[in-house]
Amino acid sequence: MTADPGPSDGAPFRVATYNLYLGADLSLVLGGQGPDEIREHLGEVLRQIEATAFPKRVDALAALIARERVDLLGLQEVCTWSADGDTLWNFQADLLAALDAAGEPYDLVVEQSTFKGAGEVAVDGRGTVRLYLAGSNVVLRRRASHVAVVRTDSGLFEEALTLPALGDGEVSITRGWCRADCVVGEQRFDFVNTHTEAHDQRSREGQRDELVAALSDHAVPVALVGDFNSRPHEVGMPGQFVDAWVAAGHVADGPEAGTYGQQADLANVESTLHERIDYVWVRDLTVLGCRRIGDLPDDRSDAGLWPSDHAGVVAELEM
Repeated sequence: MTADPGPSDGAPFRVATYNLYLGADLSLVLGGQGPDEIREHLGEVLRQIEATAFPKRVDALAALIARERVDLLGLQEVCTWSADGDTLWNFQADLLAALDAAGEPYDLVVEQSTFKGAGEVAVDGRGTVRLYLAGSNVVLRRRASHVAVVRTDSGLFEEALTLPALGDGEVSITRGWCRADCVVGEQRFDFVNTHTEAHDQRSREGQRDELVAALSDHAVPVALVGDFNSRPHEVGMPGQFVDAWVAAGHVADGPEAGTYGQQADLANVESTLHERIDYVWVRDLTVLGCRRIGDLPDDRSDAGLWPSDHAGVVAELEM
């Protein structure tokens, strides 16, 4: 994939992370529960999925990304939902179409499939419906960007948490990463996107260590983005990685730094972001600025929904 030639080569560039939110709180059906609890919780999951339907919020997401003119975008929870074999929503296809309609087209650079799951749900008037969910980590590149991508790779973490699910079964929660080897001007850097475990700190730390080891294979600058599911005092990145948010002069934690916490149905009027778990980390790159997007009431969709239960984080960087 080539970059647009011109005087912008070697100029600062923007990277971002955004967890798109799969659309429901699946922790409701994880863990040991009885049949009555499972039925009740599956009903609530279905309500949330319908309330947060991706087409109701994709234009708001696209407007934010297009406004920021992000060169490289790392996305988590890029999902496909299906019911009885028919696709309901394909987040990746819908977002790419919305970005094109917003006048700032993006292209898929690399994708790593991660978690999958299925369950039977009773729906009024339709009997039992089998829902299927598949999620991915994805990297997109702005088509007009001066940053070129010359190679990609991806992988899954060996560390994977297994939890009880739906009362009588188990689910292994697969997590992973994807990487784009990039060139700006004549200088190379890696852009890496990841999503580490939400439900267990030991698994999360193991996945972080696997990723750091993988990054040590490339002796080039790195922009590492993602949902790390850890507060700043817990995340534990090695010292050579700089937190772009803090480097840009912001407070490390607290509501004014929060990137996670909108309500599960995304319908809350006031923002409830309160935890910072989404990051841009850099190694051997200069941070020119860093900010949240999708955190203000005006960022909500026409349907009154927050774009995601997360805010996005955008950083402007320089070689």
